[in-house]
Amino acid sequence: MSTWQFQSAAADALMIHLEPRIELTINARVQQLARSLPVKFPWLLEVVPSYHSLLLYYDVLQCDEKQVREQLKPVVDALLQEPLSMVSQGKLHTIEVCYDPELGADLHRIAADFSGGIDDVIRLHTEPTYHVYALGFAPGFAYMGDVVEALRRERHATPRQRVPRGSVAIAGQQTALYPQTSPGGWQLLGRACRWPQLHAGDQVRFVSIDRARYTEQCKDATND
Repeated sequence: MSTWQFQSAAADALMIHLEPRIELTINARVQQLARSLPVKFPWLLEVVPSYHSLLLYYDVLQCDEKQVREQLKPVVDALLQEPLSMVSQGKLHTIEVCYDPELGADLHRIAADFSGGIDDVIRLHTEPTYHVYALGFAPGFAYMGDVVEALRRERHATPRQRVPRGSVAIAGQQTALYPQTSPGGWQLLGRACRWPQLHAGDQVRFVSIDRARYTEQCKDATND
């Protein structure tokens, strides 16, 4: 991969942009840079990976932006030319979700598009192992992909003012779990009571549970 560029982001930050697409191998390159660059440059204070970019915070007492660019360029070029035999995988997590119309406000409407109704939605959403591309929007909000083509739906034109904590939703090729109650425009399929802290590069499997198990989990979570 040779297509990339720098962009000034702040007085102490520089952005590396790769090809602007949500794609697994491009994100793997971002993760590759996020792992490798801090080891090579002690003046790098923090790296923040996203879908197809990497935000770098550096120590301005050690180098200025011109020096950062000059030192980074040959190293980034070399890293991006290395073979990428597989997508680097983080931890694999399982998240139990109750796919119920009372918990997923868009479930009935989406299910109407399939001959098997809600069962088809559950099957399609729990089928993939999702890759955590990036974190953002709110603390702990993980953007995961890829949703199978048949299940992809656009965001709502007008976001809801209140999406409950634990809501599991889709938008385009992405899926996510709302870690806290907040506004949101994604299509809601169900809800979870328990989930781990997720990091970019992690893998996630969703597992369907019934309402009784969900209710019991919520009781246990309250008592934790």
